[in-house]
Amino acid sequence: MKTPKILFLFLLLVLNSCSSDNDTPNDSETPTSKFAMTAKVDGTLWEMQNPFGSNYATKTLFTYYPETEYIQLQGRKTNFIDEIRLYIKRSDLKIGTYPITATTFDASKTQIEMSFNSKTNVQYPIEGSLSIISIDLNTKTVAGTFSFNCVEDDEKPISTSNPVTTKVTEGTFNYRYDVEK
Repeated sequence: MKTPKILFLFLLLVLNSCSSDNDTPNDSETPTSKFAMTAKVDGTLWEMQNPFGSNYATKTLFTYYPETEYIQLQGRKTNFIDEIRLYIKRSDLKIGTYPITATTFDASKTQIEMSFNSKTNVQYPIEGSLSIISIDLNTKTVAGTFSFNCVEDDEKPISTSNPVTTKVTEGTFNYRYDVEK
């Protein structure tokens, strides 16, 4: 009878002394959050996952963002009406900073779109940047930061007649891409 008790105690001791893989320190610049995407929108923190509640990249819906050329990182708030979509051009899938300008819909650059349906008028990202600060080609993960300003008329430059109407700051993302879910 003593042998099973000793084995049980030994097993408990072994299990309690095991370390986890999470003990490795994170790179100080890589965003760490339980959310796939976060951002301050007009000073209010948005914490988002993709529409399915995870940190997986989603398939692009529109032909002007073909999946062969873009990775779509979609962050949706829990209210189901507000979201930010980052379209990273696959040729930009390397550490670096990419300028955000008005959307061109021509598959030429990394772009951002925003659905801020809680606001009365449509918000168009017109200037900003997206930085990829960590990428792992083996595990297919990409992380970085972003910020941008929006206007209500993306055909005009920012001016007193077309002022910045939404400011998105301190954006972070950390997603898995090109993996089966």
